[in-house]
Amino acid sequence: MSPSPDSPAPDSSAPESPSPEAPSSTTPPPAAPPQGPPALASPPPPQRRRRARLGILSVVVALVLALGGGGIWALTRSSDPLSMVTAPILQAQQDLSNIGKELAAAPFDANGTMTITSKQLTILRVIADRREALVALNPSSSSSYAAWQVPIPDNLAGQYLDCRMNAKTFDCGDQISIDLASGINSPAKPSTVSAEAPTAPASPVAPQPSDARSAAPSQSGPSKIPNGMAPTNPVGPAAPSAAPPSTPGAPASPSTSAKGPAPASVRLSNTPGGGSPLAVSSDGTVSVNREKVSGLKLDGSKPVWATRVEAPRKLVSVNLPMSRDVWVVSDGVTVAGLDGSSVLWSSKLPEGAGALNTLGTEVVPRWQTSKGALVIAYPDSLRALDPVDGSTIWRVSTPVTSWAAGDGYVVVFNGSTTSVMTFDSGSSSTRATALPTSAPTSAAKPAPSLEELGGATLDVPSVCADGFASVVRGTTKSQVIEKMKNDKTSLTFSSGTATAAAGNGPGGSNFTVALKEAQPGFFGSSPVTVAVLECNSGTAAAFDVMAAYNGDKQMVGSLIMGGSNEIGYTPATHMENLRVVGGTVLFNMPQLMVAGDMDCKACSGSGTAAVAAQWDGESLELFDVVYHLPTQDIHRPSLVKVQAVYDALAAKEDDKVTDQVDSAVLSSLDQPAGSTQAGDATARSAYLPKGGKVASCLLAGPKDSLFGTMVISEDLAPGSILCPITSEDQSKPWMQPLPNRSAQLEYGSWLIITPSEDGFTVTGLGHRRG
Repeated sequence: MSPSPDSPAPDSSAPESPSPEAPSSTTPPPAAPPQGPPALASPPPPQRRRRARLGILSVVVALVLALGGGGIWALTRSSDPLSMVTAPILQAQQDLSNIGKELAAAPFDANGTMTITSKQLTILRVIADRREALVALNPSSSSSYAAWQVPIPDNLAGQYLDCRMNAKTFDCGDQISIDLASGINSPAKPSTVSAEAPTAPASPVAPQPSDARSAAPSQSGPSKIPNGMAPTNPVGPAAPSAAPPSTPGAPASPSTSAKGPAPASVRLSNTPGGGSPLAVSSDGTVSVNREKVSGLKLDGSKPVWATRVEAPRKLVSVNLPMSRDVWVVSDGVTVAGLDGSSVLWSSKLPEGAGALNTLGTEVVPRWQTSKGALVIAYPDSLRALDPVDGSTIWRVSTPVTSWAAGDGYVVVFNGSTTSVMTFDSGSSSTRATALPTSAPTSAAKPAPSLEELGGATLDVPSVCADGFASVVRGTTKSQVIEKMKNDKTSLTFSSGTATAAAGNGPGGSNFTVALKEAQPGFFGSSPVTVAVLECNSGTAAAFDVMAAYNGDKQMVGSLIMGGSNEIGYTPATHMENLRVVGGTVLFNMPQLMVAGDMDCKACSGSGTAAVAAQWDGESLELFDVVYHLPTQDIHRPSLVKVQAVYDALAAKEDDKVTDQVDSAVLSSLDQPAGSTQAGDATARSAYLPKGGKVASCLLAGPKDSLFGTMVISEDLAPGSILCPITSEDQSKPWMQPLPNRSAQLEYGSWLIITPSEDGFTVTGLGHRRG
């Protein structure tokens, strides 16, 4: 049998001209018996084989004649609408350049799940610069951008994830719970998502046994993705998915995993097993049911993988209503098709193809199969090979840097561009032959670059243009920020700097606002550029704020780390290592003063905060804060959870929070308040009044530090968190915060909190004396 016209020459990078098809009657089609490899049957005499073939041929010819003109169509048509024999249809392209330039798909779990789908979304796990994100694509949308993007927490990077989708959310344990519509992550437990790139990739997973045919690793705990193999399938053979297959057009069932079937691949060892009659020795010799295969030599020092492909039998290039099994094997350098112990064809893979398909590695290959086709990626194309002769059935020309596949579709990566293609043999849509190499265009205006912002007239937060000139005697910076947090002032920038209003700088001078850095992102479906602005630029009083601008260079959001967003004591607020993933903004705040640090104007704090903020549809809101201290890392407690504990204490519902409040604190609440103003009131009624509000929570600094809004009148343990309380109860005037001469606030009471891995514990109740 000769190859099709699309088959390349033997010296090309695609499959070579196939060897003549050999009879397969000496060995039955490979099967997957429950107990060990099948025994070889004695071959029938040549005369009987010829008679059997003639009989089959006579029946087929009679069937064709009986069916008449429609007979050929009836025999050759495919009954599988998702057959990969027909080239795919390009559905959509997306530009993901905001998260990196060279992206790669990575598996979700140990079953090799590369995509998870719902009715409208295809969700991928994507790696860029050794950092990971979940990306949702909508193939039916006309937008050239992702539906949403969410960063994966640091401790989950390089680990397998147990992800499930219900009608409203996409959940991967207690640290990832994403609203499918908005892309907002609302996890049950806090996590750390760093702004800076990691210094090293994920640690390698422990090596698997040489006979890696057992079920995929248990999901009782996360397993690591192999070092250097993050954009691949996982170690071990594919196991059947516990959930029914899902297609892009079918909604995921509530509370179930929406995963496509893993590819049926098996890693060969020196004995048959795992449903495969094949084996490979250390010298690269392949055998079928212990019968050596002649004419094929592989690299036995590398993992050799095989997959079984159902192939239709043919009569004069016409598919017959019967099929046989062909085994395709590869060591990452050579790929070959076997029918029993006969080599149907073999060819060398071009450089890079092995890695693209994770062939010759410890991980499950990415090749995909359907009846009559093996789909495999090449550096210059995506191709379907005929399993019988190795010829090219179809080819979609495009640079391929990574790829992922699900049930009935593939996603091809070309740098930072993804192309979603679907298989639908019944569709009349145009089949893809080549993909555009340029980035997809969008009707939405692109986000402005840092250079474009640096020469434009922009609105900036008024507190930045004001430079705290509005802080006068009897007020604090925190009060000024709260009053001006929604105000904005227009400034004209040139070469990245702008001059603010006259007289607001130190000593009555003019001061400068400078664009420090910027990163692209998305607020909802709108492209934005998030910029860090340095206010009072070039002076000792410089501090940073954040602003986001849309394609029209309009300010659509801002973030000021003061007032209710104050997270600690620092001589000046600086934002470093800006990173934006979709609507999540990440940055570091250095030089946070920690309890026990020396407190002076020239002193640098020993703490750093990793800050995460999220776009909630209307504004940028703090999402999570992790304090990196010399001796530990701690999370800033959720204000919502702290408020819930406060409300329980104020209502005398101590039994609801016994695991979150120290017993000594609980026993002190009904003791006398010890304040002249409070009279004979208890500590609970005086300092935890009903309706009180937890104003903020911030890392405690040294005693009497002037670098924060709240006065600290006591020495606290390093890592303590202060949560000041306010109340509008006019009968308790001592609960009103009072500004002092140092432009700080003396609060009436506050909770002292000690964070832990499981949450936090209230370890003290402080109050103003006198």
